[in-house]
Order: sequence, then C-alpha cells, then structure tokens
Amino acid sequence: MLKLQNNTWFISWPSADLALFTHNNENITVWDWQQKLQAIKNIALQTQGDTVLLHQEDSLQFSLWFIALCQLGKHIVLSPDNQPHTIEMASAHCDYQAPQLSELPSTNTAFFHELALSNKAKVSFFTSGSTGTPKLITKRIDQLLLEVQTLDAQFSDGFSLATLFAATVSYQHIYGLLFRMLWPLCYGYLQQRNQISYLEEWQACLEKHDVVFIASPAHLARFDDLHNLSQSSAKCLRIFSSGGPLADDVPPRYVDTLKQAPTEVFGSTETGGIAFRQRHGANQAWQVFNGVRISQNTEQALEVLSPYLDDNTSVFTTSDKIELIGEHSFCLLGRLDRIVKIEEKRVSLPELEKYCKNSELVQEAAAILLTEGKTQLALVVVLSDQGQKVLENQGKNAVNQLVKQHLLLRFERVMLPRKFRYIKDLPYNQQGKLPLKQLKELFNE
Repeated sequence: MLKLQNNTWFISWPSADLALFTHNNENITVWDWQQKLQAIKNIALQTQGDTVLLHQEDSLQFSLWFIALCQLGKHIVLSPDNQPHTIEMASAHCDYQAPQLSELPSTNTAFFHELALSNKAKVSFFTSGSTGTPKLITKRIDQLLLEVQTLDAQFSDGFSLATLFAATVSYQHIYGLLFRMLWPLCYGYLQQRNQISYLEEWQACLEKHDVVFIASPAHLARFDDLHNLSQSSAKCLRIFSSGGPLADDVPPRYVDTLKQAPTEVFGSTETGGIAFRQRHGANQAWQVFNGVRISQNTEQALEVLSPYLDDNTSVFTTSDKIELIGEHSFCLLGRLDRIVKIEEKRVSLPELEKYCKNSELVQEAAAILLTEGKTQLALVVVLSDQGQKVLENQGKNAVNQLVKQHLLLRFERVMLPRKFRYIKDLPYNQQGKLPLKQLKELFNE
C-alpha cells in the first residue's frame, strides 16, 4: 500500500510471500525483491554523484534501481530509449549511468513491511520529440506518487493482489512509469516482467490471471483477431490507452469482444493525467481526474490547475483546443499549435488530416510542414483497400490528384499538400506519438 505519513511517502506490503513480478511461470516475491533492492542500494551508495541516468530493459532491474535511487534522494533521468545518440544526449545531464547487471546481486536481510522514499528524489523525463527537439521535464517523487494514489482510488474496484498488470509500453516515459511500474508496485499488484508486443502474449496472460492491460493507441489499433480473447472477457478488468487518441473505429471492436471500451487517459509529461474517458461514440467527453481543475481561455485553449504541476497554484495553459462541457468535462477539438501558414493562409493540420480521412481512399493521414528550401505542405497517407487498388492500377499521380480533389471540397488550392507519401503504417512510437523527424525523413530525396 502507498501512504503519506508525516510528510513522507511509504510503500508497504502485507507479506513477504506476495508475488510482485512474474515471467515464464517464475515469480519474484516481495522478500526476493527486497534482498535485491538492498544490494542495488549498496552499489548506488558506493558511486559518487546525485544525478543518475536510468535505462534498463528488464522491468525488475528497473524497479530496483528506481526505488533504491528514490530512497537515497537521487535525481533520476530517464533516457527515452537505448540508442547511442539518445544515451549521449541524456548523459550530458547526469553524473553517471546506472549499470545494466548481467546477474542481480542479493543480500540476506530481514523482511521489512514498509520502506520510505526520500522527499528529495526527483525524476526527469524527455518528451517524445513529436514536435521537435526533446526537452527535459522534471517531477518531484511526491507528485508522481500522488498521481499513483489517484489512479488506484479512481480505477481499482474489482482488483485484487493477484491482479496482473501487463503492458505494451516502456516505463521510460511518464505513462509507462506510472501505470506499468509504480502503480502495481506501490499497491502490491502482480507485474508481467516482460513487455508485451503480440496479441498471443496478452491472451496467455488472460488464461492465467485477471489482467489490467496498459497499452499504446498504436498497439490497440493493430491487434487483429480480437475474437481470440472473447472467452476471457471477464478476466480483462480494464484496458488503458494513452499517448494519443484512439481512432473512432477502435473502441467498438473492444466493446464487441471484451465488453468494454479502452479507458483513454489524456495528459502530458508536464501536467500529468488530466482526464479520462471510455467511449462508445466519436464525441464522448473527457472526465477530469479528482483534484484537477480545468478552464479555457479566449482562444479555447485548455487551462489546467493540478497538484501534479510544479506550481500547483498557477494555471498551466496547454495547446489543446477544447469545448468546455461543464466544470469537470470537456471535448477535445484539436491542437492549437499545429496551425501553420501557407502563403499567408492559416491551415489547421489536424483539420486537414481529419478531412482527408473522410475520403474513401484514405485510412490514415499525417500532415507536416517541410521547411527545407521552399516551405510547403506534405501529406503521409495510409491508403484504404480501395485506395491501394487505385495506386496499383493507376499509379501514384492518379491517387495524388484524387486526394487533392477531395481536399478541394474543403480547402483552397493554395492550402493543398505539394508532396505525398503512401506507406503501409504511420510510424507511431511506443507512446502513440508520430515523431516529426521520422515523418520528415520520408520526404528526403
């Protein structure tokens, strides 16, 4: 359990035999975990420096380093991935990197029912870079734990200590850290040690456990053969999705098979969680989390007052345009910061993408502004089956013209894309974002 006492956060467990992690029918109990935690803490105590780069492929090893460093009041910097350039970029902010150990050491200490986390501990995240160069966002450990407490109060009805948390997402970003690692660890739920990539792995989890599934929109959209899970629908307690909106056709597929729509979570690294929804229609409103207050400014931008912000007494203005439904709910209308100018004409990229998808030739679309040389609009398109047939039979130029003709029903000719790329799938990352760099690379000559 997670509790705040005398301004200090404590994690406690009912017994040493409680299983915390599982993989290939092998469980790691609280007692096993604690022995390894003390050994990792000893390594950290022998290393000089207060700011530590943390990237671990193994969720067990990640949890040990994370909690040990939090107990010691360190500043943890989470590298978003393990690519050499990323590690080099992240290392510039750190004193040292937590090593990846081939074998986890262990000690032989007595079981303790609770452990305290230092109020000095901080965690820094790199934003996904979907709008440009990644930037570092720092959160205090108490902000993260308060959000975990809110999640459990909001969603844990029907959960038990045998409930399994399984995930397709990494814990190197705030969604995965909160939902996949901290929430189950702080409340004693079981965690699937390996990251899930395939529907068959999810199905295997459901055959043995009641499951809470933590996923990205991209994974939920790609999973085919959902009917294979239908017999286990009662064991799927909840499905979470965050990082971007689900396409309108995705929630009904899960309602048909698993008798529930995914719970979409809306927020950001800066704000933490803002709102959630389980929708059965395209225009379902978002419900604000307890403790979060919302408003809108004259441009209809969402404004947030939240305990998860560094300055929780000042309003944070987002770049999301909303329609305020009431004090605790709203509808998203798109991003204000994706409005660009083409020859002095303002173009909303989300609106262009949405309208493009109304074409019977188009399944998905992503618009970007190319600024190398002459500034021009470009469009990346995933074609429908019908669009693919036109491409195969008539060629790319014919498809270009048909897409332009469709867009001309809504946009002036000067606003139309000048370059097109047709690909099988949009390059969503694990957080459900479309990295701008990868989209631009599609247009490198």
